[in-house]
Amino acid sequence: MNNLNRIVCLLFLLCSTTKIVAQSSVNRNRVMEYLQDQQYDEAIAYLKPAVDTTDARQMALLAYTYYQAGKTPEAVIYYEKVLQLDSNHLTAHQCLAAVSLLQDRPLTAMEHYKKVVALRPQSAIAWKQLSFAALAAMQADSGFVWLNKAYTLNPYDPKVVSRLAEEWIERKRFGAADTLINTFLATDSSSAIVLMTGARTSYLLKDYQRTLIIGEKLKQMNISSSNTFLYVSAAAYNLKKYEDCIAVHEYLNARNASAENIIYYAAMAYTQLKMYEDSNELLQTCISMAKSASLDNYYTGMSVNYEALHQYKPAIANLDTAYYLFHQPLKQYSIGRIYDAHLKNEAMAIRYYKRYIQLYKGETPEEKEIYNYLKTRIQK
Repeated sequence: MNNLNRIVCLLFLLCSTTKIVAQSSVNRNRVMEYLQDQQYDEAIAYLKPAVDTTDARQMALLAYTYYQAGKTPEAVIYYEKVLQLDSNHLTAHQCLAAVSLLQDRPLTAMEHYKKVVALRPQSAIAWKQLSFAALAAMQADSGFVWLNKAYTLNPYDPKVVSRLAEEWIERKRFGAADTLINTFLATDSSSAIVLMTGARTSYLLKDYQRTLIIGEKLKQMNISSSNTFLYVSAAAYNLKKYEDCIAVHEYLNARNASAENIIYYAAMAYTQLKMYEDSNELLQTCISMAKSASLDNYYTGMSVNYEALHQYKPAIANLDTAYYLFHQPLKQYSIGRIYDAHLKNEAMAIRYYKRYIQLYKGETPEEKEIYNYLKTRIQK
């Protein structure tokens, strides 16, 4: 149960304690002491024989106490008994919905939240909970409608604003998402979750400078989300602010939060600054982390660096590894080019050029141009 649901349940249940005392032999002060001191096992031992099993409020307090004691199955049983006594019991629906979400049963949670919304139609929190459950259940259209309702009732909830912007992004409505973010930030620029989404929207709109500004604010807040800072890193690289790109990696690395793509951007920034050995060090880190086709980029990047350092054998070795892993014909041409242009070994160059011609698949205009050139050259 998240903090919001816990507080809602506790407030309802503690407010009901006075009524419980009036209708049973339960000692109010004793119950309050147990709950406030979080002595839930003691509270259960005291409440269970004393509560009136025909009173929904008393049963709900016992159910809540079971949940706080970490005894979720018993809590669910008693909450369901509460709903048998009172199908409109708000707290029972709230708490059972929260349990269902924790158990990865969002559809069940939705049914309870629908009841909560029916009981509290003007509650922004209720619509928010229902929309989040629907989105978790992959019911994007319903979730989006209900999320908009939550936003209409309370446009100052940062979680609602951030999630609604993300939904606009999913619909390729980047401008709408950005407007939502900027409207919120005009009144509250201190919300990290909204700023994090703002970094994404500004990047998607190619407002790279604003992405960097947001990145600096997040640094000041000591936020270390690699998913967010990937946009900041890419924005810095696109603006050719290579030192800033490297600084993003260093900031995250100091917090053990740097990610493969961010390290790669930093490596490419080092390449642009002609700091090839630093670039290769980071690319080697990427290789050790990679579990995807990104490896091709990393090995190719290292080859570019080694070639710039006039270390042609390592450059060829990295291209050869890239070809071995991914079988892209263009790597054969690149190896031949190094033999041809730098090592002045025409025989080896021709060997690799011929391999490229044999493997050529005509995937891009660049490859077609290379193919035509090599074929003419070899024929001559």
